[in-house]
Amino acid sequence: MAQAILKTVFGALATSIAVVSTTAQMASAQGFTGSFAVDQWDLFNSRPAFTGIDNSRIGIEGTDDGSIRPVLDGGTPLAPFNGSVDFTDAPDSLTLLGSDQASILNEFGHTCGTAPSSVLFVCDLSITTLFITVSEPTYISFSWDYSTPDLPIFDPFGFVVSDFSPTDSRANGVFKTLSDPAGGATQSGSVGMFDLMVKANQVFGLQIGTDNRNGRAQVTIRDFQARPIISEPDEVDPTPVPEPTSGVAIAVLAGLGLSLNAKSRSGKQ
Repeated sequence: MAQAILKTVFGALATSIAVVSTTAQMASAQGFTGSFAVDQWDLFNSRPAFTGIDNSRIGIEGTDDGSIRPVLDGGTPLAPFNGSVDFTDAPDSLTLLGSDQASILNEFGHTCGTAPSSVLFVCDLSITTLFITVSEPTYISFSWDYSTPDLPIFDPFGFVVSDFSPTDSRANGVFKTLSDPAGGATQSGSVGMFDLMVKANQVFGLQIGTDNRNGRAQVTIRDFQARPIISEPDEVDPTPVPEPTSGVAIAVLAGLGLSLNAKSRSGKQ
């Protein structure tokens, strides 16, 4: 009987140690690797929306009188907006850059304040999103370093979790702002491991919004960590045993040892 109990307890201990070890390995894996490697992410820039027109065809060009005008299939392309991502330092970090579409006006000697109304859509608000579809329930954490030449209120940085891609008109995520709109031009912060959970098949996105004026904001994401939310394997023996990794298990083993010693001494008397 005693041997059976010991076998059950030590079997549970071995299973628990294996689970804890696997979890620890997942927790220690950092950076943009594996299912979160750089080739698994997509970039999307919101764009000026003109009903019935392929927005990728829109551009602007200069005129003989020094003004500018929108054109189709020519000129300097305007859509999508020009936010981008720099993977140079991956897998350790990446840098997301917001759009600064109004800089194109500078090429024609104009600003958002001097350009004709026909091209002021260039100065519309836009969002640059770096996103990935997460295949299983996952905790995500990371640190971030943000900067902008503009006021932070006009270039917010944060993340979104949605049931749909940002390219989908049904995208329903809620943007969680991380940068302080009333803060300084440079900011830093972090998202803790258990502060951000993404469900299976949801889309996680890093976002920078912008008014497309006064330069582009950027944010460097580092210490990225994604840990799947796992449970103990189904094949674990369901026999009720005190949690093997707790002090209770140690007490059980100690008590069992005392009991065996007592019986041994009793048999010798």
